[in-house]
Amino acid sequence: MAARTAAKRASKKKGARHGSKQKSPARAPKKKSAGSMAPKPVKTGKGATPLEIAKDFAALIRAGKSDVVETKWLAPGIESVEGIGASMAWAGKKAVLAKYRGWEADHEIHAMRVDGPWVGATGFALRFSIDVTTKSSGQRMQMEEIAVYAVRNGKVVREEFHFAVGG
Repeated sequence: MAARTAAKRASKKKGARHGSKQKSPARAPKKKSAGSMAPKPVKTGKGATPLEIAKDFAALIRAGKSDVVETKWLAPGIESVEGIGASMAWAGKKAVLAKYRGWEADHEIHAMRVDGPWVGATGFALRFSIDVTTKSSGQRMQMEEIAVYAVRNGKVVREEFHFAVGG
């Protein structure tokens, strides 16, 4: 054992003397291949596609069946984000439905038009034009908003409302 250790030390010294110490080869930087700039598929998981959901969602809203939309298309962990004025988010289906019920209780809708859907790879958008009176203030107004819905695994997982502003 001692002889083997002495032999290793001697070969290391000899190699160092002759400058033949083995170095690992320097690695050249990786070149980006042409394929790295190619697009990749965008997927939303299993279940209905954004197009399928968008068509049915819009049809149900137009038919006044928002309750069916809520049970059929909203994910349990949905997040709802309100824009100007509120700038707040509600997380989870229970909280989102409570938000809906609060809005419905304080508003009387006289007319509503739903335009769209506009469909993308991960979701869709609808445009709402609403003639509504706020019960608590008595104020009647014409309201326009774009609702953007994100889809994952066949359910709406996020909605965000964008409001028209004068400009």
